[in-house]
Amino acid sequence: MKIIYATSELDAWIDVAKNMYTEKNWEPIYWITTPKTDLLVKEAFPNIICQGYIDAVRGRLTTVNECNSIMMDTTIIQQYAAYEKTALKMMDRMDPTAYAFNLMERTQLYYDLLIYWLNTIKDLHPDKVLFSESPHSLFHYILYAVCIENDIGVLRFTPTHIEGLTFLSSSIENTPIYLQEAYEKCITESDYRTFNTSNAYLKRNRKLYSDAIPYYMKTLTKKRNISEVFKIYTHKMIFLIQNKIPTAYKRASYASISEDSSKLDLLLYKLKGYFFKKRLKNTYKQLAVTADLTKSYIYVALHYQPEKTSSPEAGVFVDQWLMIYMLSNSITKGWKIYVKEHSSQFSEHLYGEQGRNSDFYKKVLLLSNVQLISDDTNTFDLIDNAQVVATLTGTVGLESVIRSKPVLCFGNAWYERCHGVMRVTSGKELKKYLTLIENGYSIVPEKVNTFLYAIETISFPIYLNSGNKLGVTFDEKENIKNITACLVQYENKI
Repeated sequence: MKIIYATSELDAWIDVAKNMYTEKNWEPIYWITTPKTDLLVKEAFPNIICQGYIDAVRGRLTTVNECNSIMMDTTIIQQYAAYEKTALKMMDRMDPTAYAFNLMERTQLYYDLLIYWLNTIKDLHPDKVLFSESPHSLFHYILYAVCIENDIGVLRFTPTHIEGLTFLSSSIENTPIYLQEAYEKCITESDYRTFNTSNAYLKRNRKLYSDAIPYYMKTLTKKRNISEVFKIYTHKMIFLIQNKIPTAYKRASYASISEDSSKLDLLLYKLKGYFFKKRLKNTYKQLAVTADLTKSYIYVALHYQPEKTSSPEAGVFVDQWLMIYMLSNSITKGWKIYVKEHSSQFSEHLYGEQGRNSDFYKKVLLLSNVQLISDDTNTFDLIDNAQVVATLTGTVGLESVIRSKPVLCFGNAWYERCHGVMRVTSGKELKKYLTLIENGYSIVPEKVNTFLYAIETISFPIYLNSGNKLGVTFDEKENIKNITACLVQYENKI
């Protein structure tokens, strides 16, 4: 079986590929590499076609066949129209200043990569493509789109961030059938006491927020004084000066996408980003108010952007204003919508300057029944006193149903099949759900518990990239073993 690997830069994927070649006769034919993995992949699989990711997003593509028999036309543009919107928005990750990458340039790059993948898939005839998680970079996402439209098997790891529990699915849009089967089986057959990981997670999330805060948020939300922030940025600048840093960023306006960013560019981007986020945070604080928890309200927890949880996992709702607008026009008179910014949007460690600007906040406040809420308001207080919680795909949705609060989910969340989660795709659906909630809809905690037990039944403890190591207690050897076992057990069941 011929496989394309579109995975992260973990060395572990090479060992997984070797294991899968031995156990299931998976032949790696094409690998999207990073500077860290490129030579390692070529040494492990001398005959493989490698495409460096950074080169790919700059349009410097590995030629598979000199003759492109598939050309761009109206039919193709229409077939991939839904993917195009997501792809164009995804390019925010490549635009560090928000003004370097105009629509014409983005569209041309999208066309170039779409034609490349259409022809490459036609020439290579892969049986399956393996993604380490939801494809949230441009080159990977267009490959994903071409696979879906041409019935090429997709294998996508889905992390839950519950002690590393990860399961395998076939697409962003569909939850695997075997999860539903496990959910139904657990209701009648499972010994609930054996699910130690799920029970610990449930217990934490039914206590105080300080007990439940996810591991990855602890570092991002840590309060720092000016001296500490200065040290962080000084370290980043020294690292940039001393090392060659490959990046997918497009240079300033009028530069070609093929041009690499210089170290000076990166230093300036970091400084501009820091001051941009400071201004953004100040604007938010000026506009935000203290929540009146005695009122009837919907709690809207914004997503940090740019991130895979909104692009591509939320589809058209990557523009979170659309979610808020729909809620504003659907709720009962007298209800409020409390919108709280994700604290990571202002983090020194992340790239919030690429995903939000102050105009977003001002546009939201034009809706008369919407208020921005202070970002230091306790999340569990907002959940517990709300009529319902709204999110794209965020962890706040799972936290809410665990705390017996119904959830309106506007994206493709991994937990969308859980009892109490209502998947919204249209205004008609939204109004139906709001009527149901207003009439006294209540959550049965045991059904929520059972969903987590089902997840634990079909998942393996895995970390998919180096950033996820913080949340697990197992080593690389066990990680490789678990990834391999997950593929062997479920690759034919999705």
